Amino acid sequence: MGKASKRKAIPARKAPTRQVIDIWKIAAPAVLVIVTLACYWTPMTSNATSILWDAADYYQVVQNHLSIELHAGRIPFWTPYPWSGYPFLADPQVGAWYPLNWPFFLFGVSPHVLVLEHWLHALLAAFGAYFLALRLIRFRPGAVIAGLCYGLSGFYVGHSSHTTMLQCAAWTPWLMLSLDRALASRPVRNTLLGGVAAGLMILAGHFQTILYSFAALALFAAARVIAKPRRRLPILGIALAIPVIGTLLSAIGTLPGLELVSQSIRASLAAVGRTEGIIPWRAFATLFYPNYYNLFSDYTGPADITQFYFYAGFLLVPLAIAGLRNSAVRWAGILLVVPTIWYAMGQSAGLYLLIARLPGFSSVRAPVNIWFVPALGLSLLAASGLAAVSTRWPAGWLPAAIIVVFCADLFWFQSATNPLAYARVSYDEVYTSKEDIFHQTVASKLAPLTRFDAPEHTPVFGPMSHFFDQSTEVTYGYGPLVLARYSDYQRAMQSNSGLRNGLNVSLWLDQKRGGVVPNPDFLPRANFPKELVKVQSSAESNKLLRSLDQRKQALVPAAVDVRSQDANGTADVIAFSGGHYRIHYRRAAPSVLRIGNAYFPGWRAHAGSRELDVFPVDHALLGTVVPAGESEVDFDYHSRFFPAGLAATLICCFACGALLWWDSRTYRVMPPHVSLTE
Repeated sequence: MGKASKRKAIPARKAPTRQVIDIWKIAAPAVLVIVTLACYWTPMTSNATSILWDAADYYQVVQNHLSIELHAGRIPFWTPYPWSGYPFLADPQVGAWYPLNWPFFLFGVSPHVLVLEHWLHALLAAFGAYFLALRLIRFRPGAVIAGLCYGLSGFYVGHSSHTTMLQCAAWTPWLMLSLDRALASRPVRNTLLGGVAAGLMILAGHFQTILYSFAALALFAAARVIAKPRRRLPILGIALAIPVIGTLLSAIGTLPGLELVSQSIRASLAAVGRTEGIIPWRAFATLFYPNYYNLFSDYTGPADITQFYFYAGFLLVPLAIAGLRNSAVRWAGILLVVPTIWYAMGQSAGLYLLIARLPGFSSVRAPVNIWFVPALGLSLLAASGLAAVSTRWPAGWLPAAIIVVFCADLFWFQSATNPLAYARVSYDEVYTSKEDIFHQTVASKLAPLTRFDAPEHTPVFGPMSHFFDQSTEVTYGYGPLVLARYSDYQRAMQSNSGLRNGLNVSLWLDQKRGGVVPNPDFLPRANFPKELVKVQSSAESNKLLRSLDQRKQALVPAAVDVRSQDANGTADVIAFSGGHYRIHYRRAAPSVLRIGNAYFPGWRAHAGSRELDVFPVDHALLGTVVPAGESEVDFDYHSRFFPAGLAATLICCFACGALLWWDSRTYRVMPPHVSLTE
């Protein structure tokens, strides 16, 4: 009778176990999809909501502009609209070469569509953290906690207006997952897949987040070395190979981007001496209490409201502490959390002073933006903590109950009531009505081949990048990579208002008079200066800008060989588009032709079959020496590094494809236990 009882008891214990496992295989991904979708559903569908700040001021506008250009059959390597002309596709944050953006470019990028992009990347982040945690702890309910706490972390809510930051951070757990899988089986395939993830992350375009993601991969690799010291060489080799492969795959975007950065104000940035956005001790209170800084009423925290919100559920930290007992996760969690927080606390904490001197880190100035890395570490530890709690109190309902609490908590505080997630007023009310004012007062009155001048970051005309929506040439812009020479010109224009003439400004916003006023003295887009002043360096031309009268003179490099400038020459633009000018001219002697367009390497000039040298005039504008007589000259912009970047990307794609094919042919026996989480 006792033996019979035992035989009956065995299936009675095993059957529920199989049932629970099957349920969680389906329930776990369903929870991630449903909860993230619930958090993004209202801003994705409701016309009574709006995207916020940079999402409206920059990302939605530039993505939609690119979509419109592509539908018109144009690839906008150069745009004439911001900053008197700008290398549009070289800007990494446009995300032009990021494949996950392409479907949205196909259909058009409205404010609601941009929120759809954000949801897809929150989901990608959640699944990355889920699979990484599942690999480390083998407990699906805990992995769900990791996915929820990372994909709906305070980083994703606080930076809901920073599209490229969300896109890049979403790939971080996938890099770590690829590394760990490569250590277990098929190192070639898994390393290449990690490289593909890294390449996609780089193409998304936020340099600081990319840099921090690779630092996180290095910290995770260090944790794996601690766990498996005898395998340190393959671990370090794979950790190095993933970003190298990613960099080669993304060369189509990174090479033009590096050229733009080298010519921008970022090239002279020294993060050691200029730090913005460090974590104060008080900010850690938001881990436990989301309204610590009165976020939901009248914000009283540090200046940038998007950077100091860390909440990811009130049970996150207690579970993370409990998760430290698991040796499989302990070092990964500690290394992802402790050094990054130490660094993000800025100069006074010490580590920042060392790290900010390293290549790459010297160009970023807001260390608080690394928060997604400790957020991932805490999420992994919390997943381990739930496994530990479930082992200590093995009630079948407990993991599900804790997950339900997390779901309700995160939905309420990260979406339903959180003002960082989305605005509770319509986009039309916040932005479109102001764009209508811009159209009526500026765009509809601006003469062809002239510009509008206003101070940087003028909010009265709608989104900061309203000029894209209105197809209007302006002297200002919105973004971190303004050209250095042009920035010098803008600063000089503050004390020498006559420099507006060289930028062909026919209307400008006079803040003292409180309105848009005409500028009758503007120069035509193409003109022959009356007198040339030769300068030995850019520093000298920058200095002379403050006293330059462009109606009489032009600053040109000393190497320009013009013996007698024809002051009576005439020039007319007969064809114009983004990145192209055709100019009909007449003059008696070889003379400098000045174009009121921002100078950038890659502009070429041709008079018939003869190529002409292009050089900076007046420090920041285009110029060339045209031959004597009456003829036409063409100016065209061609990105110098795009062809090389395209070739490198194609070659690397082919090499990766060939290696994956070779690996599939040579890998004969798949161990039966290997799965996505292996």
